[in-house]
Amino acid sequence: MDKKDFISAVRNAEKSRKCGKLPSFSKSDVVSSTQSAGTPKEAFVRNFKNNHGNVIESVAELVEILKSKGCKRGVADAKMADTFGLEKHFELVREFDRNAPESYDFSISRATYGIGESGALVLKDSDTADRMATIAPWVHVAVLKESDILADIPDALAKTVDCPYAIWVAGPSKTTDVEGVLVEGVHGPGIQICLVVRG
Repeated sequence: MDKKDFISAVRNAEKSRKCGKLPSFSKSDVVSSTQSAGTPKEAFVRNFKNNHGNVIESVAELVEILKSKGCKRGVADAKMADTFGLEKHFELVREFDRNAPESYDFSISRATYGIGESGALVLKDSDTADRMATIAPWVHVAVLKESDILADIPDALAKTVDCPYAIWVAGPSKTTDVEGVLVEGVHGPGIQICLVVRG
């Protein structure tokens, strides 16, 4: 069977299938009241920390954490207008070099949204110059405006329905593939920081 015949067979099978109406759910059916308790910001901070992420609210604290992790060189996303003066403390470039991803100790980029219910960040491709910069360095700093913290997952899905590509980040990369032992930093950053700024 060639590709054209295969596609035709699938289309014919779908025409003969009876379509039942999907059940409808209210928001209260799908949102965790426990996870989303408090203000969206309170829920986000609590849940992001529970996912082993670091939430900070000052540049001074960010500098301190980066230095304590041995960071010396970083990349600030080219689409970010503010580098928060990090170039005073670290070697900071504005363009990610895909040929030398290991040369960066940290990266800093904008987070489009935060989600209170899950403690996840939404990183939209359209808000990032190079998505590789958000996952290749060991430390990733996402800058999140407090006003961009959404209450729950349905709100986040509604806001990103037109987005062709987005990453949802809920703390550092984790896996238990190896002997059932939790290992962080396997498929992405080992340390995930969220700098919450007013706005």
